[in-house]
Amino acid sequence: MDEARLWALIEDQAERQPLITPGEAQAIVQLLRREGSDAADELATRLARRLPTE
Repeated sequence: MDEARLWALIEDQAERQPLITPGEAQAIVQLLRREGSDAADELATRLARRLPTE
């Protein structure tokens, strides 16, 4: 998948639905931050903001 398509998916403001558990989301955030691309960093930031604070 090219980067332009990834950004389009990230920026899509469609109705949000819970698809994963908070624990799965935390794991995804950690994995995305290791990946290092701008798109991964932006998605990790957006997911992290939606997670409950510990």
